[in-house]
Amino acid sequence: MEEDVTRRHFVAVATGEYDDPTWSPLKVDGEVKALRDWLCQDGLGPRRFTARYPELAANPTKAQIRDALEDPPMMQAWRESDAAVVFITGHGKKANDTHYLILKQTESGRLASTAIRTSDLIAWLSETGIRHLLVILDACYAGAVVPDTTRLDRDLPSTWLVLPSATRNEEAVVGALTGAVTRFLEKLARPEGGSYGGALEPYLKVEEFLRGVREQLAPGQTLNPLARGSFDDRHLCLPNPHYRGSDAADLTPARHELALPRSDLETHWRPRARGVMRDDEPGWLFTGRAALIRELIAAATTTTGATIITGGAGSGKSAAIARLVTLSDTRFVEQHREELSDVPTDLRPPADAVDVAVLATGKLHTQVLAQICGALYVSPPNTAHAEPTDTERLDAWHRWLSTHERTITVVIDALDEATHPQDLLHKVLAKLDPDPSRPRIRLLVGVRSHAAGDRPDPQPGNGAALADAAARVLRAKRIPVDEPPWWDKRDVADYVRSILRHTAGSPYRSLPDDQVDAVADVLGAQAGRSFLVARIAASSLVAHHTVVEATDPAWRAALDDGVLGVFRDDLHRSLEDPKDRHRAVVLLRAVAFAYGAGLPWANIWPLVAHAVDDDGGYYGDTDIAWLLGSRLGAYLVTDTEDDTTVYRLFHDLLRTTLRERWRELLAAP
Repeated sequence: MEEDVTRRHFVAVATGEYDDPTWSPLKVDGEVKALRDWLCQDGLGPRRFTARYPELAANPTKAQIRDALEDPPMMQAWRESDAAVVFITGHGKKANDTHYLILKQTESGRLASTAIRTSDLIAWLSETGIRHLLVILDACYAGAVVPDTTRLDRDLPSTWLVLPSATRNEEAVVGALTGAVTRFLEKLARPEGGSYGGALEPYLKVEEFLRGVREQLAPGQTLNPLARGSFDDRHLCLPNPHYRGSDAADLTPARHELALPRSDLETHWRPRARGVMRDDEPGWLFTGRAALIRELIAAATTTTGATIITGGAGSGKSAAIARLVTLSDTRFVEQHREELSDVPTDLRPPADAVDVAVLATGKLHTQVLAQICGALYVSPPNTAHAEPTDTERLDAWHRWLSTHERTITVVIDALDEATHPQDLLHKVLAKLDPDPSRPRIRLLVGVRSHAAGDRPDPQPGNGAALADAAARVLRAKRIPVDEPPWWDKRDVADYVRSILRHTAGSPYRSLPDDQVDAVADVLGAQAGRSFLVARIAASSLVAHHTVVEATDPAWRAALDDGVLGVFRDDLHRSLEDPKDRHRAVVLLRAVAFAYGAGLPWANIWPLVAHAVDDDGGYYGDTDIAWLLGSRLGAYLVTDTEDDTTVYRLFHDLLRTTLRERWRELLAAP
């Protein structure tokens, strides 16, 4: 719907001065400015509104209002493809069984001739055909306009939102709604305003906006919107100033869940400087893991049947899968064609090599199956149930497969992090191909196993046992990413070197090569087969502008403790005050206990934090905004679930550490 909007308008009809002493002066400039600052700020980019008819914001005449809104010039007339916010403020009056907007020249004894009937304004707007409209009507007795609008010949569109100010007894409260909106916008602009909409949603939900405004109303004041749409919808006239877009690369919807993080693109795939090639700007060359990537490309393009990709926690399994998915995406390739020209041909999968990619974290088997079908536009089955059964949806999937001659490639990562991994394995993945002896799909499944060199734990549900079961049930080829020939210990050191050298603001960018190499080699060796340990330790050095000697015993001691050690070291470097460290750990622990794609902020995160805090502390939006703005916010991934922004730890080992060993994090290194 957003792509259909060609123009965005903001119009304020504001009257604060009156010739007739019946009505006292009003201060309206501040309220107009607050709305204009929100809607017309440059930071909104393509969502930015343009202020129209500035003469209407300064005590307009009846003729000026009519010329602008009733009968504008053809080129200025609004149309269906426009979006608009109309803010009307000033005195209002109930008379003649209707509601009037009082103007500067209005005479108390001649309302019909010298005032504007408020329902006429609504009627003029309805005749424009505009689809996306927000009207904020803050005038005395504004609620009286509601009966008038029900008598209009044409119904108001469901995408309109009309907010008339009112009180329970409809007494005149001048500026009540405007003041509440202004105070909400002030809160929305602050960091804690991120609880409304979140970072991934460009627009606020109607419910979020109404809740925020209602919280600012005085006792006895109400807000009863005139709207026929769903309050759970996001409204194109409610831009979210905290929107920053996804943390991941921009892929087509069928693959976006397994997109590479933008931070990896910026750090490890930095486009080389145009004209001059420097040693510290390698382009998008993807050092390391070449053999593994070639094998994944082959699994996704040349063979049929199932392949499972295994590896211990932090071994880079998911990163390799994400690289396969990202480089196969046509949208990504088109956007970065010049940069990708540096990537060797044999390390680039064919366009659309992956048809659908799913992250199984926190999902039921039914959700994964529904997502696969939805991404490929499989017609939903006819069913008498509220939701199709597994059998009905699988039958629909099999019918769809039978109409396609080419082999379909499906990638599923984090099988072990699904809500019920065994159900997903046995009830969905094992049945995706209707006839395994004549496979119609290529199925690639990422699942954690025990780390290479560690003794397997045969307990049911253990990652290693699940990986073995997946290989057996799916009759799958197995690619263990942390074992030869797919593992090269030099890859971890190269990964560290890339972070130190190419992260913006890194103190290592200007150091001699031998000094950087020494740190990278030590960190790569002590991280073992864990890219996770390497990532946390290297990014911590960069974030804190810490230049260490490779022989530093304290630094090496932190590395000896693996994820716990480097996480604890980063925590203590980031926050000197023990109370702040406790606050951060509690807020992160709350996220660690979340199910599904993550934990919502508004009204949920603070409550969960209180529940997991042994000291019974209370937390609010300012605490969460503080965490997200700190270095420790880098440990969180922002995602969406059920059209709501949610937050989760970027790796399952961090979740386990915060759940089970959080006291050790707080202890002195």
